[in-house]
Amino acid sequence: MYSFDWHQVEVYRTPSNFANGNTTDNEGNLITCEHGARRITKTDKNNVTTLVVDEFDDKRLNSPNDVCVHSNGTIFFTDPPYGIIPGKRIGGYPGKMMYGGCYVFKYDPTNKSIEAIVTDMDRPNGIALSKDETHLMISNSGATKYLRRYEIDKNLSISNPIEFARQDPTNVFDGFRFDSEDNLWTSCGKSVVCYNNKGEQIDIIEMPERVSNVEFGGQDGKTLFITASTSVYMADLNIKGAKFI
Repeated sequence: MYSFDWHQVEVYRTPSNFANGNTTDNEGNLITCEHGARRITKTDKNNVTTLVVDEFDDKRLNSPNDVCVHSNGTIFFTDPPYGIIPGKRIGGYPGKMMYGGCYVFKYDPTNKSIEAIVTDMDRPNGIALSKDETHLMISNSGATKYLRRYEIDKNLSISNPIEFARQDPTNVFDGFRFDSEDNLWTSCGKSVVCYNNKGEQIDIIEMPERVSNVEFGGQDGKTLFITASTSVYMADLNIKGAKFI
């Protein structure tokens, strides 16, 4: 894993256990999906890393891929098998699927409870909460590639799933984030595509290589960081990320 402080790029953690998706919680801790260790971890400001969760029904997770944190601290994450599939691994080690599926989970760190909230996707991938936390967006990168949006209530129960967007099969929706107007900026093949809250494409950033993830940052929140196959890019936008309002 690398860090960037606007002056230089440094190695932040090695080995990273094939870390994949990252986010921060409400205390500024780094929440990381580790393909290699098949777990979610938390790293505090003193660089101390602790286990968050690595099992469901007393069985190992597959290879957690992406994660987001609700304002009350609840952690949502996806668990496809990309880190363990023999011959098809994307950063990980050979392993078996232990609980019999590829689920999306909700984890409550206060009582350490884990709940499978989506069980009908073959390869759940990216995940993000909308600006006001009334919707949960999840991408599927399996045989059929699409974005699915759920309504989420005050008890963090999800309902009313709709297919939000679908692309050409070669253009995977991987990682994504919402901006301050609730538009969704998502990786999409060799581009970053922006959708409004009706699922209409309203912008695109063409890239020279396949994009994996995006995140808003910078002092004003208007810089979009874009991870791709071999590089990390920055794009200056005219709108802030949702977490900067």
